[in-house]
Amino acid sequence: MRRRLRTILLIASLIFFAFVFRRVLNPFGSGDYVEVSHGNHVHYVPKDWNQSVSISNFPTRQPSSDERILPDGRVVPR
Repeated sequence: MRRRLRTILLIASLIFFAFVFRRVLNPFGSGDYVEVSHGNHVHYVPKDWNQSVSISNFPTRQPSSDERILPDGRVVPR
């Protein structure tokens, strides 16, 4: 019984760490932008963002499917 419990715990831990590593190594996933928590709200930042631009310049609403976020934070049509 102990061996089975240990095996289940090991498998659950491996699955959890796989999800964590996936998120850490590829934060953008397949999307064009990532959500950056900024106080009590979220900013949407593109993969190719200009790091000299403040996070505050990026939109707080998710862009629609026919919009894209530029590296300087502007939202434009695709």
